[in-house]
Amino acid sequence: MTTPMTDNPIFAVAARAEALRAQGADVITLAAGEPQAASSAAVVEAAVAAVRDPATHHYGTAQGDPALRALVATTVAGATRLPWSADDVQIALGAKHALFLAVQALIDAGDEVLVAAPGWPGHAEVVTAAGGVAVPVATDEAFRLSAEALDSCRGPRTRAVILSSPGNPSGAVHPEARLREIADWAQQHGIWVICDDIYRAFDYTGTYQAVLRVAPRLRGHTAVVGGVSKGHAMTGWRVGWLAAPPEVIASARRHVSRTITHVPTVNQRAALAALGDTGTPVEAARDYRRRRALLVEALNGIDGIDCPLPDGGMFAFPDVSGLLRDRGWTSSADLAAWLLDTVHLAVVPGEAFNAPGHIRVCFAVDDDTLITAIERLRTAFGSTVHETAAQQLEEVR
Repeated sequence: MTTPMTDNPIFAVAARAEALRAQGADVITLAAGEPQAASSAAVVEAAVAAVRDPATHHYGTAQGDPALRALVATTVAGATRLPWSADDVQIALGAKHALFLAVQALIDAGDEVLVAAPGWPGHAEVVTAAGGVAVPVATDEAFRLSAEALDSCRGPRTRAVILSSPGNPSGAVHPEARLREIADWAQQHGIWVICDDIYRAFDYTGTYQAVLRVAPRLRGHTAVVGGVSKGHAMTGWRVGWLAAPPEVIASARRHVSRTITHVPTVNQRAALAALGDTGTPVEAARDYRRRRALLVEALNGIDGIDCPLPDGGMFAFPDVSGLLRDRGWTSSADLAAWLLDTVHLAVVPGEAFNAPGHIRVCFAVDDDTLITAIERLRTAFGSTVHETAAQQLEEVR
């Protein structure tokens, strides 16, 4: 069975996994773009207290709770080393909504926005939703954008580039020198930079830099998108933000006011508690670093798989073209479908990211889940690694 490609292929994989579970299959999902862990007790308690507060039962402001916006401004200021205020922030229904708000503020129908290829399909989706044209830009062998590649795709209607670091699916972090080149190019051509910083908490190399910290001169032409989804395991709460110049924030506020009115106040209170909890992302990053090492070693122990160690994020993104050739599959979509139906292991095929010959494998799961998944892979394909996954995990702890 080949998993059909829909508007969001990642959701298609999740739907197929749920269908198999409903039939009684013991499916392990390493396909999700979210932490397996639950939101912290502090977040839950803040939400419960908010529900009991009658003030949350009524309308709030379109731009978002002032206290939350102020704390987001402090967070963005810490990353960029530039001053930000609550007025510079718009609260959104998750980072994807914030990306849409940024794009719709910057483009007219038919304008172009450059997006990385391979890259997260949501970037192209928000451009299309805003009436624009998403133009894929090939990344280098390390899955990073370059000024040269961006310029080769620039046209008379190019308005912006979406830059994600660490990236999804690759986990690539753009080093300072590369960011400076991209900033110079953007300034030269009057191109806006939309920074998708949703994976910023998960930098395993210590090389992450905010674009505006490297190139503060771009402050007037940069929008920063973030949220609590990944770092605080709050994907279901749908709270993100946009930090940007006044004209972008004004446009975003008008759009929110005319459509959703505002992000639910209870959810904003929960996000406020999350941002006050600096320990959760640090602890998660420490655990993910261990699991990243275990998963990458296991994948590289299978003939036909070449898996680089990701700089950041929550995913390994191995090249499986050798495995496809040796085992007779015609695509990574076919491989992913076989893994799901036969091995009961869900991963995302590279076709979802404009990267045939790859699969995306999430390591933001608990130790037992990852160990079981690795053992299933070794049973299915064989491995040059002779230790059990549990033994290897102890070694990287």
